[in-house]
Amino acid sequence: MSSGSLLLVLLVLGCLQSFTEAQSALTPEQCCFKFQTKIIPQRLIKGYKETRLDCTKAGIVFTLNNGRRVCADPGDLWVKNHMKKIDLRFFSEPIQPQKKR
Repeated sequence: MSSGSLLLVLLVLGCLQSFTEAQSALTPEQCCFKFQTKIIPQRLIKGYKETRLDCTKAGIVFTLNNGRRVCADPGDLWVKNHMKKIDLRFFSEPIQPQKKR
């Protein structure tokens, strides 16, 4: 293979790699940029998840019963309490046996 062909192949591979990296870039929905300041009532929250480690700010994303997602500061006491209660709710619920049909 001539050096010109090899250079062309390497150039194409480099372009493909940068394209796939751009496709996997963070989207704004995966990171929190602003935090909810008012306490969200526990009964409105269905679940939560932590933001990715490569986000500029650590955050907790609460999923509300209506499907809306809200960012909260993981350092706030009310956020920590809500997370504990949600964890207890998920891990203390007995598993219901499925009914046979």
